[in-house]
Amino acid sequence: MREISRILGPASTPGTRPEPEAPPEAPARARRLRRWVSVATLLVAVVILATLVVPGVVSWWSPSEPAGLLFASGRIEGRITTLTPKSSARVAALHADEGQAVQAGQLLATLDDQAQRERVRSAAEQLAALAARLRAADTELAMTERQVGLQIEQASAALREAESRLERTRQGHLQAQRDAERAAALVARELIAPQEAEHARLKAEVEAQGVREVEAALVASQKQLALARLRTEQVETMRAERDALVRQRLVAEAQLAEQRSHIAEFAIRSPIAGRVLTRTVELGERVGEGTPLFTLVDLDRLYVKIYVPEPSIGRVALGQEARVYVDAYPDRAFAARVSRVSQESEFTPKNVETREERVKLVFAVEVALAENPDGVLKPGMPADAVIRWQPDAPWVAPNAASRGGLWRRDRGDARR
Repeated sequence: MREISRILGPASTPGTRPEPEAPPEAPARARRLRRWVSVATLLVAVVILATLVVPGVVSWWSPSEPAGLLFASGRIEGRITTLTPKSSARVAALHADEGQAVQAGQLLATLDDQAQRERVRSAAEQLAALAARLRAADTELAMTERQVGLQIEQASAALREAESRLERTRQGHLQAQRDAERAAALVARELIAPQEAEHARLKAEVEAQGVREVEAALVASQKQLALARLRTEQVETMRAERDALVRQRLVAEAQLAEQRSHIAEFAIRSPIAGRVLTRTVELGERVGEGTPLFTLVDLDRLYVKIYVPEPSIGRVALGQEARVYVDAYPDRAFAARVSRVSQESEFTPKNVETREERVKLVFAVEVALAENPDGVLKPGMPADAVIRWQPDAPWVAPNAASRGGLWRRDRGDARR
């Protein structure tokens, strides 16, 4: 400042010509100029000091994660199960409300099943009618099979008898014909009387007539056997009709079983042990197929969903040990493991508070809790997750001020 005053002072430099005397306001202007120069010098000094000192202070206060551990915050989530009806119906009864703990198989609601029971009754009647027709077809088929079998047997026996008679008759006819020829020769030689020859001739004619009659009987037996065998085709047709009835009965039985199985669908039961998150219907309301009735969460399969920045995702792997901490139980560590690592990066979700964080590329990671003792953990709870990516790294737990960079040493085992 003295140098500046000396420069701005009225004294002149040796060897120079004295300047003319300043007007009366010149000293006041010089004093104001000196004050502004002083302020400017002070500001420059402050800027230099801030540039040199503040980064060190910020660096000294910046939080750093303990070696071998990765810290992230998120919320506890659960596997959601939505219950919907498979048919349109009216809500006949409600047995559970929001927030209620339920067991697997527990009845939550009952839908009006009268229309379905009517369909079951109709299917049962159709099955009964088919069963009656099948019984009648079985009786008729058995009777026809016996009749046709008997007719074929009788016709076959008659044919065999006719064939045997024909053979005997033909032999008799041949013998009578030879006798007649011999008698005629003897008459010509006058060795026998003509009456004997005539008698032999008549006998041959009688035998010939017998052959013709037996041949006619044989043809009749053949026709009877053919007719009896034709009835076997009728039996085959009846069998085919009976088999068709059997298939129809099987279809009717399947339809009845299906309709009966739908009865159970009108009793809405919980498939899991968990808690009712929402109930979207009221008593007497008519609901359509696929309409959400209840949403449930499995309290035994909870996880914490966190978002890991891209530079740190290489340290995270499936199966790594982790611990979860919640504000409601600050002195408890809940055992967990990394159960899912997203394969695609994304921008930080909008529910992250600062814009600087939202524009970062991150990977979604799920840390599955090993158990939920006494159901103390609930979906929606804020939680801190600590992933140990170096197996020998000592556990360090975030305390209530962990987001400010403060940590505390944890015990060697997860507390439950």
